Amino acid sequence: MSLVPVLEVTAEPRSARVAGAFYPDDPAVLRATIEQLLAGHDGAPASPDKPRILISPHAGYPYAGSVASRAFHEVQGRAYDGVVVVGFTHRLNFEGTSVETRDAYHTPLGPIPVDTEAVEFLQAQPGITHVEEAHEADEHSMEVMLPFLQVALGEFRVVPMLMGRHDFSDAQELAAALAQLAQHGEYLFVFSTDLSHYHPYDEAKRLDDQTVNLILRETAGAVDRLFSQGHLEACGRGPVVAGLLLAQRFGYLERRLLLYANSGDTTGEASRGVVGYAAIGMYPPKTSASVETVSRDAGMALVRAARQVITAKLQPTPSTEAVALDVFPELQQARGMFVTLRKHGELRGCIGRIETDEPMASLLPTVSVEAALADTRFLPVTAEELDDITVEVSVLSPPAPVSFQDIVAGRDGVVLRKDGRSGVFLPQVWTESGWTRLEFLRELAHQKAGLQPDAWQSAQLFTFQDQVFEEH
Repeated sequence: MSLVPVLEVTAEPRSARVAGAFYPDDPAVLRATIEQLLAGHDGAPASPDKPRILISPHAGYPYAGSVASRAFHEVQGRAYDGVVVVGFTHRLNFEGTSVETRDAYHTPLGPIPVDTEAVEFLQAQPGITHVEEAHEADEHSMEVMLPFLQVALGEFRVVPMLMGRHDFSDAQELAAALAQLAQHGEYLFVFSTDLSHYHPYDEAKRLDDQTVNLILRETAGAVDRLFSQGHLEACGRGPVVAGLLLAQRFGYLERRLLLYANSGDTTGEASRGVVGYAAIGMYPPKTSASVETVSRDAGMALVRAARQVITAKLQPTPSTEAVALDVFPELQQARGMFVTLRKHGELRGCIGRIETDEPMASLLPTVSVEAALADTRFLPVTAEELDDITVEVSVLSPPAPVSFQDIVAGRDGVVLRKDGRSGVFLPQVWTESGWTRLEFLRELAHQKAGLQPDAWQSAQLFTFQDQVFEEH
């Protein structure tokens, strides 16, 4: 791994702050406790896949240890180039995410070397900072994970991080930075949260089931919105949303619930309300999206050609030279295609074909002009607007029939057909709207197909994936 250093890392190690409170401070007792907790999951179905992301609780081991250990059981005996552990500050509030700059992190089981190259790389990324007070405080949300990792992995390098607030923009910047880091090695990413706090047992179970199901099935934007609206409850909202955003950047990892329990289950005491815990793993998808890859050179040629065609239509000049698409044999394939125009980031026109017999190279001029002039939701684009407009071309896979349960929020575009009517949403609509899967299908039926919102339940559904090429 070759990363560019930016800031100097402090040589003084960071000592454990909550040993003896959240977990045993005696090394032998701590190791025996964790080994026993991990062994309790030896009968769980073994996954052949290495998780890329884990969500784990951070309460004291007597309360959440049995659930947290289920998450770390998934990585027992596996090897990673490094482990990024993302907690959050319960008491401090600051913008961005702070990364530990000491060269080692101590627990009763011994020192863990900090991945100093990764730390220095991350400090150069937007939204990543160092707030010394955050790492000096008695904050447990990240620390309690480390002894589990020491026993499960043995030797490893860690990147300790703490989010300063549960803000969507901070989560976006953190996910973007971690995705950049992942290009330099095979990292495990661990995100910290407990679930509902101090509700009666049955109410906690209902709230936690709802929260977990939405984390497993919805986009990061939808989950964040539902947190804001009070429909979900978890103290680690920021890490959860950042983890989901990172999973989307990794190609929509498959999300699996490994174990759920609450403190009433783990301690037998529920009279004063309980706290919920979940272990969730995220893995490479078993089946990849069925898009036949168009090379970046060919895709960007489509974008330039779309710009040229629209410009020639609105500002005809004798010297306009067409972008050569015939030099790319792959563009002679017949594939669905959409051209999307945005003005200052807002939609200005979008038209295309889901299915066609026409090669991409010859279809592009038609849909480019239609996106600029024939989208009835907008007035035609004018020549004066061209400098403010960005062009995006989406190349689609063939639509395949699917059931509601198999739609992957964020990844899949969806076609709905019923009673001679049809509608389509591109995959980008998930991100732009922040809708849940149910909201997405209701809006698709109503907005696009002109049907009643619940008509999706008896409609034919098809999904497709896309490759998106856009101007920068």
